[in-house]
Amino acid sequence: KKSNQKLQVLNDELDQANKVKLRFFSILNHDLRSPVARLISFLHLQKESPELLDEEHKKRMEAKTISSAENLLDTMEDLLLWSKGQMENFKPQPAKIPVSAVFTDLEKHFASADVALDFENHEAIILFTDEHFLKTILRNLIGNAVKALRDTQNPTVLVKAFSENDTSYISVADNGPGGTQEKFRALYDEKEVVGIQTGLGLHLIRDLAKAINCQIAVDSQPEKGTVFTLSFA
Repeated sequence: KKSNQKLQVLNDELDQANKVKLRFFSILNHDLRSPVARLISFLHLQKESPELLDEEHKKRMEAKTISSAENLLDTMEDLLLWSKGQMENFKPQPAKIPVSAVFTDLEKHFASADVALDFENHEAIILFTDEHFLKTILRNLIGNAVKALRDTQNPTVLVKAFSENDTSYISVADNGPGGTQEKFRALYDEKEVVGIQTGLGLHLIRDLAKAINCQIAVDSQPEKGTVFTLSFA
């Protein structure tokens, strides 16, 4: 009986490890292929058809390529952070973090994004949390919003920090196509592996938010946009 119990524990651990591995490779496949494809596309165009690029177009493409490469590096760091988070002894290191510093970093990261990106922090919120985990969560939320706005006129993303009833919040709102709650199921269901079409960052967001005791709510309506709200008690 004891042997069977030990075997059951080992089987459960193996099953969990396989789920983590599947989730990790799904994220690698989806979140890394897109920026790499853009880099390769530009390099092929520059090599095989340089006459199609005038000076202005070339500079614009070079700027986007550099930005894409930098974002790729950030994404790789996010994935490494997430994979470390799956290890038993890896835990967040909370400290007092000014939200203004986080917003400054995010503004630089998305400087080349083709959307109107605004940050509001009128109350100068300070959070006690892990800075790297928080930045990773927000980078993924904003990145997903930017991708979702590709076909939206006057695309805008508003990132706002505020407090109510001794609870601090950070919201990420866009005026994109929105969707149903089912579209964002990966935020709540650990068995869900597909995620939303714009990326698999929802898995990473869900796991990192859980690690820092951050609650996530989503309000999304078709053709009216999406609002993600992080709450820190």
